[in-house]
Amino acid sequence: MNSQKVFLSELNDEGNTGGRKASRIELRTLRDAYNLKPLTSPTPIVHDEPECELKRVTAYCTAESYNLMGLCKLFKEKVSTEKKVQMYFEECLYISFEIEEKRIAYLYFLHYGAVVMWGLSESEEQDILRLISHFQENPYDRKAIETENFMYGISKNSQIVNDKIFLRDENIHTKMVLSIAMAQSVKLDYYEELVDNTIDAVKGLPDEVEKEGKVGKKREDIMKVTGKLHKLSFNLNIVSNILGEPEFVWEYSAFSSLYETCIKYLDIKTRANLLNKRCEIIHGILEILSDNVTTQNSERLESNMAKISYITAATGIIQCFLLCIFLYYTLVLKK
Repeated sequence: MNSQKVFLSELNDEGNTGGRKASRIELRTLRDAYNLKPLTSPTPIVHDEPECELKRVTAYCTAESYNLMGLCKLFKEKVSTEKKVQMYFEECLYISFEIEEKRIAYLYFLHYGAVVMWGLSESEEQDILRLISHFQENPYDRKAIETENFMYGISKNSQIVNDKIFLRDENIHTKMVLSIAMAQSVKLDYYEELVDNTIDAVKGLPDEVEKEGKVGKKREDIMKVTGKLHKLSFNLNIVSNILGEPEFVWEYSAFSSLYETCIKYLDIKTRANLLNKRCEIIHGILEILSDNVTTQNSERLESNMAKISYITAATGIIQCFLLCIFLYYTLVLKK
């Protein structure tokens, strides 16, 4: 088979590809190669891209989480060819099986709703996504599904450059570490899109306060946005645990440098820190707006109470006046 070189920008991606994501991918094409050998510290090196056959690697984020035990049972029952199914630390499910033309597919499912597929065609990837659809918990809308595409090949120099991954062999644990980093990246894409949407929803409110001196939105609406923001931050930092070191890497420290190299290439730590910072800023703005609405409500309540007091006083005066008239005429008539 003829060797091919494919850049990510040439691939057809129907997923969520906004300006932010496209810019980040474009910047990756300008970087030097990153060595994927186990090193004490991941140092960028420059290499020409090896000439070898390239296959697809695609990361998908399709749901809030996956039922890994259900997927494990599914592939054991559904796949009739020779296969391997293994769970790692209840956070990653590894599956490999033979497909047509003696090709082997490698799948890595992460518990936080991301899957990385190695060596499949785009149509085969879609078949897998349809197959696993019943094992998604809180699946995302089609428009919200995030993807990232890479290519990989086998070469004597292990490196990642220009979104092409070159490995010495088909070692499943090397692929697992790379897959975990890719899954973290694509999950971050989803969270970044949520924050972008939140910013779009609230960015006009400070100007509204500046011009009008008040917020048009109800406090309930602001609290809903605040709740979504808290849920996002909670899922990002605690539930999904995508910012922590994976259990596999923690247990097998020989893969630590490989993992660090990949997350550095994908800017995961920088993006995560920026995402948390943006959440903090938006939350601060929402708190101010919520206080503003609360103040408006308090002022409105005070105004209403004052009106009620005036009405009560006026009613009392009228009652007294009518009583005086009644007494006057009653006394006069009696005389």
